[in-house]
Amino acid sequence: MRNDFYLPILKSKDGEFTALSRLTVSHKKWIVPLFEVTPLEWDHAERKKPKTLDEHAESFCKKIVKRWGNGDCFVDTVLLNFRNVDNTPIIGLIFEMLSRENIVPKPVIHLSSTSRLISTVDRICRKYSIQEIAVRITPGDALSPDLETEIDKMLTQLRFSPRQCHLIFDLKESNFSDVNGFSESIVSLLEAFPYLNKWKSFSLVGTSFPPSRSIKEGVSEWDRNEWKFYLEVLKRLAGVSYSREINYGDYSIVSPEYFEFNPKTMSSSANIKYTHDEKWIVVKGKALKDSSTYQQYRKLANDLYGSKYYMGEGYSEGDLHIAKCVREEITPGSPNVWIWVGSNHHFTKVVNDLFSILALS
Repeated sequence: MRNDFYLPILKSKDGEFTALSRLTVSHKKWIVPLFEVTPLEWDHAERKKPKTLDEHAESFCKKIVKRWGNGDCFVDTVLLNFRNVDNTPIIGLIFEMLSRENIVPKPVIHLSSTSRLISTVDRICRKYSIQEIAVRITPGDALSPDLETEIDKMLTQLRFSPRQCHLIFDLKESNFSDVNGFSESIVSLLEAFPYLNKWKSFSLVGTSFPPSRSIKEGVSEWDRNEWKFYLEVLKRLAGVSYSREINYGDYSIVSPEYFEFNPKTMSSSANIKYTHDEKWIVVKGKALKDSSTYQQYRKLANDLYGSKYYMGEGYSEGDLHIAKCVREEITPGSPNVWIWVGSNHHFTKVVNDLFSILALS
């Protein structure tokens, strides 16, 4: 697996998988997504809530097989251990089902992972000859004076070395408002980070995308401060002796917190999220009560299409969908459609910005 890539952390929604599947081949090769397996929740693809965790895992695996195939990816089951129920065994089922399709993702472990999960991951790695894993670290972990000791203990149990591990420094929704101050703090933290130059890859991940409750009706702009932060970190690292390549990651066009959305009991508002150079643009309509209210997506698409931010229908499959909606060549579609539209544009935009257009040819 390559060491330089864009790392989006995804909640494995159907729209996100559709967005990935509609990327160009040249863009796909630069992306290594991390799929978080969520607890039991409404499945938009199956249009029902799975009855069992095994059924949920099967649906998750089907999405990977159909929409991502054998592309490199990470799988993280940390969200499954909820409500004081240990669902660790499900990771074995996921890898077994994917292996039948000759797909072997890289498992993700945390310093907070239970000994049972570590043992399970160890068995999976031996069974499927997995040579690389991901270690996901939080800011709280990084500030621990025992960080190196804790890493050594975990990797010894797994029989892996740092050179076989992809380090994911997950900043989540840290306060990115002070870009200069925060980047200075992180660069200072990296100076003493265990095995900094030995990790197979090192990714900084975070987001400043606003939670849904903060987005009001109309057109709004939000600063992509985690993107500005990443660029500032690169600039600062260029002037220090311990520098290494740092990958960029984010949470796509959602905030990182997890909550279960059930369309049978909850409502949402029509919105289109669009990534620009240093801003997100969100055009938001009214509540979606039934399929007739989906028509408002046509107006929202028009608002975005006519703005200075729209990048043209040839930019991505998502952008083409916006243009077709404006021209009334297609129906507006459901909220899930606009998740893939915004996500597809976002993935394309990030890859274009991270890697030169010459490298994409």
